[in-house]
Amino acid sequence: MRKIIVVAGATGNLGCKIVKALLALDVEVQANVRLETDLKKIKDLEQKGVKVFQVDTNNTSDISKHCENAHCLVSALAGLEETVIVTQKIFLDAAIEAKVQRFIPSDY
Repeated sequence: MRKIIVVAGATGNLGCKIVKALLALDVEVQANVRLETDLKKIKDLEQKGVKVFQVDTNNTSDISKHCENAHCLVSALAGLEETVIVTQKIFLDAAIEAKVQRFIPSDY
């Protein structure tokens, strides 16, 4: 069974680069994106082979259910304190809830 790597922030500049690198490996790449994410960006990821889940980024349980069985959650979230600290903490809590083995935070 291939490892599942979840990427938060997959539609951004850094996230796109991480997704590209992961797709070159033998892993399943999933992306958790905001509910309001542009559908074109979602389609672009899906066409590359990424499983995309729109999540409420303020809801730990919503994120957690889309991280089950993941080996790692990579955060490529970028922004100010609200994003890099507050929202990223929600993703961390979701990873813990889903028993994800590794969490790689963004300090971008």
